[in-house]
Amino acid sequence: MSPALRIINILILLFTLTAGAVAFFYSQGSAFAQFIISLVTAVTYTVWGLLYHRLRGDLHMKVVVEYVLVSAMAVVLMFIVLFS
Repeated sequence: MSPALRIINILILLFTLTAGAVAFFYSQGSAFAQFIISLVTAVTYTVWGLLYHRLRGDLHMKVVVEYVLVSAMAVVLMFIVLFS
């Protein structure tokens, strides 16, 4: 992967996570909306990670499991915090 393509991919990730954080804080007062935003952000992060590693040529089951587990833990944590 060229350095330019790597920078573009990192900028896409930064934009995605920033947009998720802004939307999350903008929807204060609605736990359901915040949970959905967290879920969408987690899924987007996972898809980005899988595509990124596919482009790099190092997508393995270990990488897939890592992205899925990190996203799942984030979603479970948000559920506990928002609905407890």
